[in-house]
Order: sequence, then C-alpha cells, then structure tokens
Amino acid sequence: MRKSIVMVIAGALLAVAPALGGPLMKSQVAAGANWVVHSDYEQFNRSAVGQLFRAELVAIGVEEKLINFETVFSFHPLDDVRDVTIYGQGQDQKKAVVLIDGIFDTEKLLALVKMNPEYEEIEHGGITVHKWRQEGKPGSGPDESPLMYGCLYTDQLVVISAGLDTVKQAVDILQGRAMNATDVVFSHAIPDAEGVFCQVMAYNVSATAGREPKAAVLRQTDELGLAVGENQGKVFVDLGLTAESEQTAQAIKKVLDGIVAFVALTGDEQPRLAALAQNVQTSCTQSTVRAHLESDPESIIQLLKEQWQKKQTSAEK
Repeated sequence: MRKSIVMVIAGALLAVAPALGGPLMKSQVAAGANWVVHSDYEQFNRSAVGQLFRAELVAIGVEEKLINFETVFSFHPLDDVRDVTIYGQGQDQKKAVVLIDGIFDTEKLLALVKMNPEYEEIEHGGITVHKWRQEGKPGSGPDESPLMYGCLYTDQLVVISAGLDTVKQAVDILQGRAMNATDVVFSHAIPDAEGVFCQVMAYNVSATAGREPKAAVLRQTDELGLAVGENQGKVFVDLGLTAESEQTAQAIKKVLDGIVAFVALTGDEQPRLAALAQNVQTSCTQSTVRAHLESDPESIIQLLKEQWQKKQTSAEK
C-alpha cells in the first residue's frame, strides 16, 4: 500500500497544519495520561490567521495537493476534520493515542488499510481494531516499520496508536468502561481564553523530559500549559511553566529571558523572528513562570512563509 493509514490521516493532519473542531473533551482522555495536545481545526479555519494560512497554501501549491489528497481518500485534511486530540504517558509511543473527529469515507479508508500485507482484525468491546504495519523509509528493514493499530469508533471518530492495549483502553474510555480525565487537573499554568485553537497541557514534565540536553527548562518543570489562538484580531501564545519551588521558577525565567534576548539579537538574519521576540513578555509569580506573545496575523504568516522557504532552499542544496 502506497501510504499507511497513519500517514493518510495522522501524518496529513499533524504535519500539514500548524494548529488544528471543538474544545477539548477530557472525558475522552485516559485518567493516567500525563500530557494532552488538542487542536481545533474549526476555530483555526474561522480565524484571520487561518484564512491567511489557507491563502498561502494556494499560493505555494500545497492546496492543490490537498485537493488531490481529497480525490484519492475522499476527505480534505483541513476542511473535513473538526479536531484532533493526542494524549499519552511519557515518551512511550505505544502509550500515545490520536483521536481524530471529522467527516470520512469509512469504506474507502478501510479498503486502503486492508491492502496492507500484515492486516489483521481484532475485536474489542464490539469494535473492530485494525492492525497493519506502517511503511518505513526506503531501504529500512521490517524492524524499523512499526505495527499500528486503529479503529473507526464511529463514522466520524478515528482512533490510532502504535499500541494495541492503548487503542483498547481508548475504546473502553469512550464506552465509559474505563476512567477518564474529567476530574484530572492537567495544569493551572494557563488561563482560559477565547479563540484558542491549540492547547498543550502536561504534568510530571521533568520525568517525561528525561536527560534530553535541549530540554533543560523542561527538566525543571512540573506542570506545563500552552495555548495558541486569536482574539480581537491578534494572534496570541500563552505559555505557563510551574516549577517545584519559587527559586527554580526564577531560574527558569532567567533561562527564558536569555533565549528571548538571544533571538531578539538575530535581527540581521531573522528580522521578523527578532521583532516577534521583542514582543514576548515574561513574568514569575511564586512557582509559576508565564510568557505571553501577541502579534498581528500577517506577521505570523510571513514568518512561517519565510521559514518554509528556507527549508525548501536547504533541502534543494
């Protein structure tokens, strides 16, 4: 099969759009999850930055590819998806699950996945779980191509994971037979805000970050909250990091201030990025560090366009 189902759905949704219909439903999230990412496509598509983004996709030829995608798979990766929720425990990919809410041609999706030579059906809770092997990169061996599991919980809700038990648990949660995260407080680090189209929430962040050298700030963080959206014509990013102590929080703020200052000094090479960095405001209250950025949608789109063009140029060399 030319593309695995995970590439057809999850890859298209998560790689094409910067942030993708409705609010996060904690009743669909496992009680044991320590991180959640929720993207609201409908809210994004209604925003000014979303409309500008779509216009740029047309200009650079990506929209045409999405239309071709729709012709083959009978759904548009941006127009026919309402929202995507991803949750998990730590860095274990087999404990992470993707819930995709949208409008799909289920018969066509099932026909595609059934073409996989390792396709298998597994019954659980009255739901058919589909097993297949994700296609790896050219030249990669079988061990580098992981097994994937997924189900059509309804005609409008797709569940995908690299772990069979994780898919089974997700089905149990949706059916009300397993504990969900309704009563779990993921983070006090970010306030509720209108116009949010992407949320990230996590706790026990330091344990999840592990020894990753580039995650120095996260290794000192207990809770994390991130909200990206648009309100009153301004795109905003709110970041909140809660540490174990006030002293640690002050240290985190100094690191963030240093990063912002460094980026602000790159004006000659990255003028738009430097200008955005100058608009970042940081604060520290007790053990919580906050960072806030506001910008007009046009500047955000132009920055994304420039970064994309640099990647294209680098790839051609």
